[in-house]
Amino acid sequence: MDQKQKKQYFAELMLASVTLFWGATFPIVKDAISEMPVMAFLWVRFAMAAILLAILAGRVGFATLDRRGWRVGILLGVLLFASFAFQTFGLERTSSSNAGFLTGLGVVWVPLLAGPLLRKPAAFGSKVGVVLALIGLFLLTWHTPWTINFGDLLVIVCSLFVALHILGLDYFTKGYDGRALTFVQVATMAVLGCIGSLIFEPVSLPQVWSNSLIFAFVITSFFATAYAFWAMTTFQNRTTPTRAALIYTLEPVFAAIFSIWLAGDRLTIIGWSGGALIVAGMLFAELWPIFISKKSTKFVT
Repeated sequence: MDQKQKKQYFAELMLASVTLFWGATFPIVKDAISEMPVMAFLWVRFAMAAILLAILAGRVGFATLDRRGWRVGILLGVLLFASFAFQTFGLERTSSSNAGFLTGLGVVWVPLLAGPLLRKPAAFGSKVGVVLALIGLFLLTWHTPWTINFGDLLVIVCSLFVALHILGLDYFTKGYDGRALTFVQVATMAVLGCIGSLIFEPVSLPQVWSNSLIFAFVITSFFATAYAFWAMTTFQNRTTPTRAALIYTLEPVFAAIFSIWLAGDRLTIIGWSGGALIVAGMLFAELWPIFISKKSTKFVT
């Protein structure tokens, strides 16, 4: 394995760690938004994360940002805010399992959009991996009857913005300090959330801050936002958009695990089979190029 492959695999491991924290947020956020309005929760979460990122970036990090860097960060922040807003409002109106599956539809949008937008058509292994992951996502969240409600539609829109953000990270972020660029994105989300809260929500902050709400802010601000988007901004451009999207399908797997642990949910055999298919899809996308390479070498020799 050469140095480039090692860097790519390390980057993909970092992206996988992001899905761990994202998965944990589904039951946590669903509880938190029962105690305070959605926009208020979002802007406080992002403001806390932005402060941490500004401290970590320092002067050295911000020195890498030119005018284009600030514009890129704001654009990516708008895409991110749209995805979080649609997902969180959708989570109010649908189940956590539906939200996990439908957010994962970003896996479909990424390879479909990467070709026309970035001229990076998906490879055969990635296409098969996407199909396996989608089947796995469906089985993981299977219930009867499986219906689409207004909350589901909101999360579908969220998945489109998730895909656009993934593609934007791949195209725009090279050459900038990950912490500084992530700060611009998260600060943009905090400002948009605060404006939305002031306009649409008569009461922005809860009168009583429960332990569960404080815990929710710690997990979502520091780990699922500051760390997660720093890792995405720093490492995603070291792999392909489709492979990154496949890695992000681990999010509902971790969401299921944390739902069992924190909320007392139970997974059926069908659900666990779905999780296995998601992992199988990732492995196929990873191993197929190696298999083809070895087969071609054997044929030549």
